[in-house]
Amino acid sequence: MLATITTSSVTYVTLNPPAPERFFATWIVGANGLAEHYFPNDNPNIAVGEQVNWTLGVYNAMSTLEYVVVRVKLLNSTIASPNETAGNPSPVPILFEFTRVLLPNETWTFPFVWSMLNVTQRGKLTMIGKLSINGNTVNGALTEALLGMNFRFVFELWFYDENLNQFAFSWTTGNIRESAWTQVWFNVAKVVAP
Repeated sequence: MLATITTSSVTYVTLNPPAPERFFATWIVGANGLAEHYFPNDNPNIAVGEQVNWTLGVYNAMSTLEYVVVRVKLLNSTIASPNETAGNPSPVPILFEFTRVLLPNETWTFPFVWSMLNVTQRGKLTMIGKLSINGNTVNGALTEALLGMNFRFVFELWFYDENLNQFAFSWTTGNIRESAWTQVWFNVAKVVAP
């Protein structure tokens, strides 16, 4: 009897394998292509005009062709991060986007080279007003932080959801809502008054 049950179980699992997990993965590596040396001289206090070189990566394990967008946002420590449980992105405007169509199991890596072009000080608040991202200038009152501390770039992965006919930040695997995003924190080096 035990052999029959075992054989039946093996046959069922063989004929009905579990669905593969579907997911995206995102990451950031430093200037040398490793998870280290994210800042010049390993100092997260970045001066105006100082260039920072990162490499971003995305992996498509969704088992289908996917049109993806990496949305770049600039936050401080008080602005909400993306909420994975609710499937909500960070509420701040998008600074920059990278787009690509990914094959199943394809890995996409691309440079993210940035520098601050304009920073102003107003009392205890430091505001980043202009950035260069991969040679493109981004202007405006981008964000501010107390004493120039705890700024962060957030990189959110969005994908084109054909059912919704729009880009979506999260997907459901089984009954679990998932999203893919990552971040790196930095500070603005002390701004010297002119």
